[in-house]
Amino acid sequence: MYDFSKRISKFHQDHVRLTNGQRADMRRRREINLERIEQGLDETNKPSVSETINQGGYAQKTMTQPPESDQESRYDIDLGVVFEENDAAGPRTTRTWVRDAIARKATKLKNDPEIKKKCVRVVYADGYQCDFPVFRRKWSEVGWKYELSSGDEWVGSDPAAMNKWIDTTVSAKSPETSGSYQLRRIIRLGKFFSKTHSSRLNRKFPGGLVATALFMEAYNSVDSRDDEAFRETLRALSKRSKYSPVYANGIQVSDDNDIDRIGRLIDQAKETVKELDKLDAEDATDTDANKVWKTVFRHSFFVEETKEAANSVSTPLEKKSALGAAGLAAPVLASQAAAALSDSEKHSRMEAAVSARKESGSGGKPWSK
Repeated sequence: MYDFSKRISKFHQDHVRLTNGQRADMRRRREINLERIEQGLDETNKPSVSETINQGGYAQKTMTQPPESDQESRYDIDLGVVFEENDAAGPRTTRTWVRDAIARKATKLKNDPEIKKKCVRVVYADGYQCDFPVFRRKWSEVGWKYELSSGDEWVGSDPAAMNKWIDTTVSAKSPETSGSYQLRRIIRLGKFFSKTHSSRLNRKFPGGLVATALFMEAYNSVDSRDDEAFRETLRALSKRSKYSPVYANGIQVSDDNDIDRIGRLIDQAKETVKELDKLDAEDATDTDANKVWKTVFRHSFFVEETKEAANSVSTPLEKKSALGAAGLAAPVLASQAAAALSDSEKHSRMEAAVSARKESGSGGKPWSK
């Protein structure tokens, strides 16, 4: 396969992975809403939060920027809020406590906080989204046991264990022994790929933990070649059945609503592998690679500049001496250089310049050639 790994690495760094600024902004919003929850619960005489648990793509370091075609799509950050089992009420009532606490203290939100099946959601106008899953915990012989408020039930859940499983799997399966791991980069590229084609087709594709688990399941390691590893991961994904459940840490994370979404991702993976296989040609070039990878991620990063455009934009104008032999003087430099010379030096250099122009036959008009 034509080696485009450096360009894919730069694309991942610049356009897929969250920037430090984006991560900092999400942390700030999360902390503001947590403060609202704590203060709101206190003011309404509700039990206090015993613990918070980072979870989801932010905690797992698999979040991505939005596709270029859908810059308004949401960044999603999850923070679990945990009550003691003896303090919590029914699942729906406990979620309502959290929703009311945020609404009480957040008076300038564009939309009211929403009670969802498994969380309380705060959506900002600029695309950020904060989800607050609600848990209760109880102590057991093996440590804390957690249950998630899901609809009208408390369901066993352990988000911290899920985070640990992802971290362990990422480091174990990647070719690197430390630092930035390839599997995590492939997950990010995969989630970005899924978002991109979901936006293009205006149809739902897998997201969140389901998408993460799918790309972990299909991952094929290729040392130092993220481009080839991504293609082979898509190839493996294209061969799975959309009806097969998706598991993460031994827990089924997909349901019937995901079947068609997974099917669309599988179909898109099949089409994309066909395009990427064109880069196996021995005479493949950078131009071919840009064209193919643009169909994969639908991003202007892969639009190849012409040499003329690249030179006019990125190459600084060459500044020659005001009295150089070719007579191509930069006005600002000419005045500065002339001012620094004595009268005799000016006269001597001027004569040399005139002589050079005569010898060139241009009459002092470089454009005449």
